[in-house]
Amino acid sequence: MVAPRPGPAVRPAPAAGEAQSAVDQPQGDARDAAGRRRTAINAVTSWGYQLAGLDITSAAGSPYDLLVVDGTTGVGDGNAMTTEQVERLKRKPDGGRRLVVSYLSIGEAEDYRPDYFDKEYLAEDAPDWLMGENPDWKGNRIIRFCEEGWQRTILGDDTGRNLYNSIEPSPLYRLIELGLDGVYLDRVDVYSEVTKYCPDAERKMVAFVKRLAEHARKRNPDFIVILQNAEELLADQVMVDSIDAIAKEDLFYGVDHSEKANSAAMVRESVGYLRSAKAAGRPVFFVDYVKPQSKTADAAKRGRAEGFIPYFAPRDLDQLWLPGKQF
Repeated sequence: MVAPRPGPAVRPAPAAGEAQSAVDQPQGDARDAAGRRRTAINAVTSWGYQLAGLDITSAAGSPYDLLVVDGTTGVGDGNAMTTEQVERLKRKPDGGRRLVVSYLSIGEAEDYRPDYFDKEYLAEDAPDWLMGENPDWKGNRIIRFCEEGWQRTILGDDTGRNLYNSIEPSPLYRLIELGLDGVYLDRVDVYSEVTKYCPDAERKMVAFVKRLAEHARKRNPDFIVILQNAEELLADQVMVDSIDAIAKEDLFYGVDHSEKANSAAMVRESVGYLRSAKAAGRPVFFVDYVKPQSKTADAAKRGRAEGFIPYFAPRDLDQLWLPGKQF
């Protein structure tokens, strides 16, 4: 078991209406907020990642400096988190501060998420930007992400209210109002799958991430944005400027959903992009879904040699593995 380390210091999420708009803030204030975010995320030396079946007590007792969870359906049997549970997770066993961020997919819609739209809406009046089911993940529908209807579904209106009822918070603002420290953006890489429907998809995805980050920081300037995968988009400085960190799945093993080693060429290409993020002050996290000790030890050694922070997990992300136990 890795000994707990002092957690990063982070300013709490502001109460409703308390934070200035990121657009309206003086430049100096925006730079100060960016500096606080970077200080907090760069203090992280260990992380854990569980999206289903989370036990709050067990997770709060883990040694990690950063937890990636699912704020809307990740607790127990598909339950949403409460603000009290988020606050518990933020405190480490040694009393130090822990960062807690929530998963948010911006390239697929999951049928089981009530934040998007109800089943009747899907059956009777599904939007044209809602595409077919991802064959690898049942209940996940690929999205024409570049459509304004989808982006507004995630972001909400100008005040973060839900696009469909104007009362509840949008999926993004629900996470902010829970007091979470940030978001962990998944399926950004969908841009490469919908180029037929979204011309200039790469640039449009970068713009979407920038828009999301700015919209979140209207409410909480300290809100952290972590990109998962799509590391090739780091070649665009706008993406680098918009995010605070990047995470990579299947970096050394398992890109084909096995536990086989990835090709040297593939690893080399990904590592090249990730090095550029680290050089820009954005920490790099990676998760390989492998269990044999020989493979976790190899991946950890290679990743740490680059200054990357490892984690190992079951691919279903329904357990929180711990150093000294599962790896």
